[in-house]
Amino acid sequence: EILGALMSMVIVWMVTGVLTYLACMRLLHPDYDINATVMLITSACAVLSNILLSVILHQTGHGHSHSAPAREHVSAPLEKPALSNASLRAAFVHAMGDLFQSVSVLISALIIFFKPQYKIADPICTFVFSIFVLATTITILRDILTVLMEGR
Repeated sequence: EILGALMSMVIVWMVTGVLTYLACMRLLHPDYDINATVMLITSACAVLSNILLSVILHQTGHGHSHSAPAREHVSAPLEKPALSNASLRAAFVHAMGDLFQSVSVLISALIIFFKPQYKIADPICTFVFSIFVLATTITILRDILTVLMEGR
């Protein structure tokens, strides 16, 4: 579980690095074209998919069922944050990061669709996403490393 969560974080950071590099290349070489219609359709589908995935992961991550009557409501035992299901948390954070990215790409696509001369919105969106991803994954990475190092 912990190694899976660690691999997920490494992959997320690698993809973020590649996207940041590509955004830098777009700023340095602004002679690229963007098909705003395709970008709009793709990002709208991604937003819907990531909302669905986030809801599923959030419900799985509780420790109790929302369908049980109140009298039969039984919660899972409380665990230390570092020992909770790190791979599920990593997947949820990954899905939330994807949702945030999809929403920002959707906003960029709308800007580019209505004002094609503002195609700089695409690399700016990538930089904002990259900062968000790095900020949200640091705590999970810390928890993963604590468990791997058998820390308390």
